[in-house]
Amino acid sequence: MMTKPLWYPVGLAVALLCVQFAARTTAELFLVALMAIYALAALGLNIIFGVAGLLSVAQAAVMAFGGYTSALLMVRLDFSFLAALPAAAVASALLSAFAGLAALRVGSHYFILVTLGVAEAALLVMINEEQLTGGYNGLVGIPPLSLAGVDMSSSDAVATVSIVALFIGWYVANAMRASRFGSGAAAAGADPQLAMACGVDVPRQRVLASAAGGAFAGVAGALFAEALQFLGPGDFGVDKALLLLLIVVIGGAGSNGGTVLAAIMLTYLSQGLLTLTTVGPLVYGLGIMVILVFVPRGLAGLAGTGRRVVAAIARRERRQ
Repeated sequence: MMTKPLWYPVGLAVALLCVQFAARTTAELFLVALMAIYALAALGLNIIFGVAGLLSVAQAAVMAFGGYTSALLMVRLDFSFLAALPAAAVASALLSAFAGLAALRVGSHYFILVTLGVAEAALLVMINEEQLTGGYNGLVGIPPLSLAGVDMSSSDAVATVSIVALFIGWYVANAMRASRFGSGAAAAGADPQLAMACGVDVPRQRVLASAAGGAFAGVAGALFAEALQFLGPGDFGVDKALLLLLIVVIGGAGSNGGTVLAAIMLTYLSQGLLTLTTVGPLVYGLGIMVILVFVPRGLAGLAGTGRRVVAAIARRERRQ
């Protein structure tokens, strides 16, 4: 069921107030922006994998495509951020839809190999097209964030814009999940043969889900470029793709709320623990293994179990 629209502005206000009181330094504000950006990209992957059932490891590459599109339009053609943002979303949607077309030609289990090929091809383009992307040195000179002529380049403003974008994306993702498109994509992901027998156009649903998820990644990539004011191949490797996939799995495939919560947790852990070069990666990996073993349905499944336990206790007390 779709969350009531009133929840979003209230939740947004609470989130912004928490950031104002909790985040003090530039590093903390950047981490908050990164959490929101990764959550937005993961919401797109949740549409592709959690709803439509297409296991993709190309979301980081799609995110990079949106980031480079937005940044190049601003650097080379003097586009404003608001003008470049829709172009980034459309470009990433087209790339993701192209990968989704492969799902029509191969089985769902082989789709991950196709998306891995897309990710590697995108990485090679970022590295080898030095005149366009800057190669290993990255793309520099990205203009500071500005909205309708208002300077939003401070760390506080970038974090605020990223959080607002996340809540808008969260609302859109929930609306899509509750729509006819979401029902069709979920049916196609759960059982393609049964869905086709019920009149669902499974190929169309898969391509549309891939395009929708790619659009989310494109917006996230454009915000990522503004948060760093730099883009490089190292920011969008397979490790970043696996992080986004882990966010969806640990959050609970198909759950937008669980995806956002998992993005906050894993982004914090990945930025904090991995700075400990000796034990950080080990603790991070073991923690993920424990979650996957003991909470196989993710945070959303854990919340559902908690609700059922509370309901059972309440029923027992009423009988007594």
